Amino acid sequence: MKKSEDSYLNYREWRELEAYFPEDYRINDEFFPDEYFLKWNDSNIHIDHYFPKKINEKIKLILVHGGGGNGRLLSPIGIALLKLGFECIAPDLPGFGLSRESSPTSYSTWVSLINHLVDLESQKDSRKIVLCGISLGGMLSYHVACQNKSVFAIMVSSLADTRTLAVQQQLSKNKLIGKLSPSFLNFSKSITDSIKVPIKHTTKMWAMANNPSFVKKLKQDKIGSGSWVYLKFLRTLLHAQPAVEPEDFDHCSVLFFQPEKDNIIPWEISAPFYEKLNCDKKVVFLKGCGHIPMEEPGINQLKEAAKLFLNQLQKRV
Repeated sequence: MKKSEDSYLNYREWRELEAYFPEDYRINDEFFPDEYFLKWNDSNIHIDHYFPKKINEKIKLILVHGGGGNGRLLSPIGIALLKLGFECIAPDLPGFGLSRESSPTSYSTWVSLINHLVDLESQKDSRKIVLCGISLGGMLSYHVACQNKSVFAIMVSSLADTRTLAVQQQLSKNKLIGKLSPSFLNFSKSITDSIKVPIKHTTKMWAMANNPSFVKKLKQDKIGSGSWVYLKFLRTLLHAQPAVEPEDFDHCSVLFFQPEKDNIIPWEISAPFYEKLNCDKKVVFLKGCGHIPMEEPGINQLKEAAKLFLNQLQKRV
């Protein structure tokens, strides 16, 4: 791990986005993440690391963002968990935020990175690892939990099975793109994998949140929703196969957050996968929240549900 000259302090966009979060969930001088870069394979991975004043919990968390996001965009959740006394690690996944990718990223690269972070954090001490995935980070957390027995539990806001046509169409900017993209990208991968496109041209960036002014700021963020993505990543995302099907998943507990006003991944998109899970599970509907759960009172519900869930998990450690 190493410090870097590059930092979110050099970017104004995240501070402009912070102004839209409820005051209790904003980064400030008292609650501020440490920043560093982790050398992994041929990439430099940016990490936001939230350290509570006193580390006395039996659990630490890894926050997992989705497409068009970055670790800093999850700061309201990082701050909420920090105030509950939990240490949190929030990486920028390759292709987004301040992390640098050395070659076209595939979805499996994201899975491998979170797997690596789970292993790395597990080796540091005896605390259990919980993944907290938002948006596509939800299914990514599930994919990692299927492979890595060091994952003690997951908290997620979506479980969109991207192998299905319904999910492909729901995630795409329009149904035509959703219907044609998987077969086209697979057929032309030798040509298209290395091409980058603005992510806002591929998915419903307008629905990332329900505040139009906030969405406008998001789409202007060149290291977030305003960034470009390799078509290789989109191709491999649309064919992502979990190591364990939900009917056979009994490895760990699942706390599911469903934003009430999520226009990208509404409940009916995640429900078929969630309902098949063969594990201890619970769903909490977040009142007033859009795709990025930042609005009150839903963000308060998320904090309280996470507190109860994590405290129950600690009794099992």
